[in-house]
Amino acid sequence: MADLNTHRPVTVTVAKEKLQIRTDLSDSDLQEVLGYIDERFESYAKYNLEAAKRLALLALDLGQQLFDARKMLRQAKVQMDQMDQRLKDLSSLLDEGQDSPEAWK
Repeated sequence: MADLNTHRPVTVTVAKEKLQIRTDLSDSDLQEVLGYIDERFESYAKYNLEAAKRLALLALDLGQQLFDARKMLRQAKVQMDQMDQRLKDLSSLLDEGQDSPEAWK
């Protein structure tokens, strides 16, 4: 867990509610996150739901995005490991070719 002593206190507005939080995000990163949350929160206004239900939908949406990103990261790691193994195999083949003078004739 992050050391809260390195986090600064900030007052933010989320879903029209002011909150006091501690963050280590830069102002620009924090504004980007808050803008995204506000945009998603407001996108649920068309359903005429109370704020708590809109926040619940937002939480589900963000949770799904998190799990999708984690899945993509795992898949990318598998692909990277496979490419790494292929590079090692190719390197071994090149090393074998250099060690064998007959290969140059």
